[in-house]
Amino acid sequence: MKYLLKILAVIIVITYSLRLVNSQSDVLVLSGLAIVGSSVYLLARDLDRFLSSLNSKI
Repeated sequence: MKYLLKILAVIIVITYSLRLVNSQSDVLVLSGLAIVGSSVYLLARDLDRFLSSLNSKI
């Protein structure tokens, strides 16, 4: 359950940071891209942990 909540939080962060990518300022665009990149990394890491915990329960 903990991993599912983290995955959901990362998806929400990505959707809100995409608004920064669509802004006019270069600094906001770069910060939005940095947030998206780090969120995708955390999402992949948590998905890997979630799938490995599922495999250990089976």
